Amino acid sequence: MDEQSIDPNLICSICHKALKDPVCTPCDHTYGRECITRWLNQNDKSSCPMCLKNPISINELTQASRPLRNILDQIRVQCTLCAQTDLQRGNFVDHINKICPKSVVPCQAADIKCPWQGPRDELQSHISTCVFEPLRPVLSSLIAQNRQLIDQVQKHDNEIKKLIQQMHQLQPTTNESNDESDSSSVSKFSIDDSNQKEEDAIFIRNLPATIKFNDLFDLFSKIGRIKYNANTKKAEVFIFKNPNKKDGLCNAKVVFINKESAAAAVVEYNGKHIPQWNTRLQVNISYPKKKNLNEVGKTYNRK
Repeated sequence: MDEQSIDPNLICSICHKALKDPVCTPCDHTYGRECITRWLNQNDKSSCPMCLKNPISINELTQASRPLRNILDQIRVQCTLCAQTDLQRGNFVDHINKICPKSVVPCQAADIKCPWQGPRDELQSHISTCVFEPLRPVLSSLIAQNRQLIDQVQKHDNEIKKLIQQMHQLQPTTNESNDESDSSSVSKFSIDDSNQKEEDAIFIRNLPATIKFNDLFDLFSKIGRIKYNANTKKAEVFIFKNPNKKDGLCNAKVVFINKESAAAAVVEYNGKHIPQWNTRLQVNISYPKKKNLNEVGKTYNRK
């Protein structure tokens, strides 16, 4: 671009170059948008640099007229990459994106992870030796399958989060700290033992009398997914208290969806001191034998 041959009215008074994306101030002066925006942001007074009149804001700037923009688009420029001259400035972006032989472009196999980038005039030479393009059918299929798996994992994660929220919202009456709820918990424990895989459950001792359902759920759900009973709409977390010692230590049972989580819970919490409960837990895999309610009650009475 021969800037000396450009009409002075088309020159930005801030950068002293041809106007680019011209905008007008309320006082009818014209600047390049980037230049005047930077000027207003850097100067406390935020006034027009030409007349220094009343303060103006960026929101008051308006786009220059269509005739002025058309004149600017017709200015002749030279491409610094390929050295082609006599290009209209308004067509320069298209020249770079579609025509310029020295403009850097990616391989047409970039969508299947070909990393090559280079001048446009070297693209055909690269394509003839590109190792990715012949593998397009296989790679495209693998990429599509991978995207499907990612979507499925995200969908399952969302479902798990919803279930956890539902479990937090549903506080089973079996976990309230009263005699009636204690009896219900013991009864539930006895009934479920016949169907539960023993290695999937853990038994916890030395719990404080004030322990709540959410306390146990929050602690042990960090280890693995706790089993959710779709029929009762409750998590498989049970608290057992000695009816003869309401303020004494109590026990609990937590059922996971797999034995790996149960084993991990034993490793993590057996013998561990829990500060918020001021107790040291005893945790082991639950291997219950089928008992009636009277037998369960006798077991607690001996403690």
